[in-house]
Amino acid sequence: MMHRLYKLNLKQQFVLFFISLIVLPILVAYWLVSVKVTSITEKQMGDTLFQLVKTSHLTLDEVIASVDGTSEKLLISPEIRRLLDAPPHTDYDRLKEYLALDQLLTSYSSPNAINYSVCIPDLAMRYTFAPTSDVKPNGVFFSCDTLPGGWFQDAVNERGSGIIRILIKPGDNVSSEKTAAYVRGMNSNHDKDRPAGVLVITGLNILLQKNIQSLRIPSGGQIVLLDKSNTILAENAANLAVGDRLPVPESVSSLEQGVILERNGRDSSMYAFHASADSETKLLFKIPRQSIVGEHEGIRQLFNTLMIVYFFILLLASLYFIRHILSPLSRLTRLTRSFEPGRTLGNEMLLNRNDEIGMLNQSFIDMTKRLNQTVHDKYVLELKHKESELALLHSQINPHLLYNTLESIHWRIMLEGGQESAEMVRDLSLLMRIGLSRGEKLIPVQEEIKHVEAYIRLQLKRYNYAFVVDWDIVEEAKSVLIPKVILQPLVENAINHGIRKMGSDGRLSISLRAQGDTLCVAIADNGYQAVDLAKLHSILEGKLPHEGYGILNVHRRIRLHFGDEYGLFYKKMPTGGTQAIIVMPLAGETVAAGDSRR
Repeated sequence: MMHRLYKLNLKQQFVLFFISLIVLPILVAYWLVSVKVTSITEKQMGDTLFQLVKTSHLTLDEVIASVDGTSEKLLISPEIRRLLDAPPHTDYDRLKEYLALDQLLTSYSSPNAINYSVCIPDLAMRYTFAPTSDVKPNGVFFSCDTLPGGWFQDAVNERGSGIIRILIKPGDNVSSEKTAAYVRGMNSNHDKDRPAGVLVITGLNILLQKNIQSLRIPSGGQIVLLDKSNTILAENAANLAVGDRLPVPESVSSLEQGVILERNGRDSSMYAFHASADSETKLLFKIPRQSIVGEHEGIRQLFNTLMIVYFFILLLASLYFIRHILSPLSRLTRLTRSFEPGRTLGNEMLLNRNDEIGMLNQSFIDMTKRLNQTVHDKYVLELKHKESELALLHSQINPHLLYNTLESIHWRIMLEGGQESAEMVRDLSLLMRIGLSRGEKLIPVQEEIKHVEAYIRLQLKRYNYAFVVDWDIVEEAKSVLIPKVILQPLVENAINHGIRKMGSDGRLSISLRAQGDTLCVAIADNGYQAVDLAKLHSILEGKLPHEGYGILNVHRRIRLHFGDEYGLFYKKMPTGGTQAIIVMPLAGETVAAGDSRR
């Protein structure tokens, strides 16, 4: 990720950081304010409404329970019992008992509110003088709707339990206004011959609406008390009427209580509802969502305006940053890439600025001047270097003259019959010729081997050594270029410190093998003297600068040519003796077979 970032230029990095560190965080903050806070507000409002609807429903149940208690008193009153249990035979007695019960019901009733009535259709033939329910709002009536499925039959079937039903309001009701009524059957389970009657308490919706209207909910909200069929029993909205069916979502009808948010654009509403098993009613709060989050919408609009202004300011600041900082830096970058040492810059590089950009620009101009001066000095230095190379070539004439003279002596001794002396002169000449190598630093392995062979022959003849030399050189390694004169110091150490006093028991092993892309050179002896590997490692690490100059020189030359992962290493042989290992790259410079590098 960081590697890809470094490939971008400053403008691209600025745009990336601007989007990731400014734009995205602001969008996340906007989402939190506009969406998350709205969701939290809706949830909190829903919880509050549910507690309110639950508490309010309990209050309404208490009102219904109070009406039920009053009906209980009336059912056991002497007036109702006399009318039902022992109907009189004379018209006067019937009239007297009728008036007594009618007066009792009127005393419980209140004008324009709740009215108490008793309906006994079985006694209609005995009380033909009694008025019907369309004449007065309360009293004793002997005609009513007794059809199956009607409110009268429902009350009788409940066997003394009260229920709430929708009735046509009794009395002068030209418009057929409906009312919520609490009806309770007066029939007896023990006396099947007793006439069936129903106590009717109309205007229940007025009592319930007084409690409903005392509740405070957001504007535009509705509070509706419903029965099991979603018929309105009481409400607080002008556009609703008692007895109407209230259309509610299926999710509200299928649940007994809870809070549901129905989303429908700007017409979305929140429903909070609670069902009562005692009164078989459901209290419903319907609140427009806009009234819940209306203030929040205003804040969000303000936040949107502030964000637009903020982004406009950021855009201006970004343009200023790009024009006055990034663009000059980009121009300076292009000039640095196109600058050629020795070429004088024109006046287009001059900037009249005292800030860091101006200082950087002036520093680059000063650097180009110094670089141009360095180029001039290097040119002069190269001329002097050429002159030094010519002097070096001239100085090599003497070594060439020397080994050419040695060659002449070698042939002269051969002619005179000194075979062994001639070979020593030839080996010495070979040593000098390879050591010179035209001043080259790298030579083929095969020439380095010739150099080592000549050195070993001189050592055997000079000191009359009798040790054995084992060679193990793979063919593909002979053409690899290696630093010259790196094997001879190691062979010399193996002879002097390992096998020179062992006679024919001494054994020197020299092997060159390829291992993958690596050339491994191993020079081992079977010397009997114990070797101090720790001291050798200290020498190679440069900790003992006054000892082991030869092996330190070999180690450093290899690292200078090929890198710090290569070099010289030492280890003890399992059978005794010491092994020096040189590790160099195999896949590198090679020389074609037949090229002697002479």
